[in-house]
Amino acid sequence: RNTYATRTILFLREDGTLKPVAIELSLPHSAGDLSAAVSQVVLPAKEGVESTIWLLAKAYVIVNDSCYHQLMSHWLNTHAAMEPFVIATHRHLSVLHPIYKLLTPHYRNNMNINALARQSLINANGIIETTFALKYSVEMSSAVYELVFTDQALPADLIKRGVAIKDPSTPHGVRLLIEDYPYAADGLEIWAAIKTWVQEYVPLYYARDDDVKPDSELQHWWKEAVEKGHGDLKDSHGGLSCRHLKTLLKFASLSYGLLQLSMQPLIWSYPYGGLIMNRPTASRRLLPEKGTPEYEEMINNHEKAYLRTITSSCRLSLAVSVIEI
Repeated sequence: RNTYATRTILFLREDGTLKPVAIELSLPHSAGDLSAAVSQVVLPAKEGVESTIWLLAKAYVIVNDSCYHQLMSHWLNTHAAMEPFVIATHRHLSVLHPIYKLLTPHYRNNMNINALARQSLINANGIIETTFALKYSVEMSSAVYELVFTDQALPADLIKRGVAIKDPSTPHGVRLLIEDYPYAADGLEIWAAIKTWVQEYVPLYYARDDDVKPDSELQHWWKEAVEKGHGDLKDSHGGLSCRHLKTLLKFASLSYGLLQLSMQPLIWSYPYGGLIMNRPTASRRLLPEKGTPEYEEMINNHEKAYLRTITSSCRLSLAVSVIEI
């Protein structure tokens, strides 16, 4: 398998949609990492061999995004990030505890799925490394050490990615900079609904700060989930403490909402990505050089050239099964 590091320049049009205007394809320099990467820029084209090169450049971008989605957005930011809360909830909260009742329906099967993923999905020479472009799945997922749990809240995530800005005048506290962004627009509506639900449910049992502090189950839950399971939270902002109703509401909403919103992209993953030409998971060769048989193939049969570049037919069913789950 061969692929490029990619960067894409997108132009925000007046109708609120994005248009790709350039893709940079980069490879490591033969002299090593201390030297600048070897890069080329591909521009849009509608006909001729240039249109095939543009098609392949977009495929390289999608291959990288497919890997990022599976290992970062799906596995790391959802399944793995929730583990400390799942474990702490079952270990420290009674089945009659109101926070247990609030959260556990959304934790169902998470630990079992994670165990199976470590066993056969993200392990060395596992399904991801076999069918996707990456060779070191766990190494990429080790970015967990830099993960900040509170940044996973949808409004914070959108701001961090530069597609929204803070705007107190809006119902969600943020304003999207891209109008044609259904996931963000709908996601903010869902986020607001979840936040409202949690803020109405939790105060039925915790009306003020004095109700939170003496709850020993809740304090033990917090200590394990946050101080042990998420060191990024323990040392942030001078150390967070679950002694205030506001903090409890924030993390209950985040824990509840993260699983809900992170699963939404999976709904369309198979209907769209199940056709591997739409969303290839790996690339088998780099752009052909002029004068080679592969370059002539791009000129004479661009469809064949594309299919010979993306995920192989022998690994197609396995790759699609990963997308489906």
